Amino acid sequence: MLTTADLAAYLRTANSGLQPYLDAARSKARAAGIPDYQNNAQYDLFILALSAMYYDNRGMGTPLADPAKAQRMIDSFVLELRHAGEDPVEEAGAE
Repeated sequence: MLTTADLAAYLRTANSGLQPYLDAARSKARAAGIPDYQNNAQYDLFILALSAMYYDNRGMGTPLADPAKAQRMIDSFVLELRHAGEDPVEEAGAE
């Protein structure tokens, strides 16, 4: 499961105050019909990207730079993730 430390590394910012953005991204994913995957790299990237979008646009009066682009990104992930399943688990020592 992604943590605020993961989001901080993705954003290249401090780890403080990031939980609401992760929570909002997970909530948006659930509302879109995406399961809460525990082992799916594409899901993790979607949650990080969506969290980053929320973080970058955190000011109530700050409009998205390109709302249509943001919606296309969300739609693309949603279509692929609704029925994606978990990623295979790699065995220790396997490359």
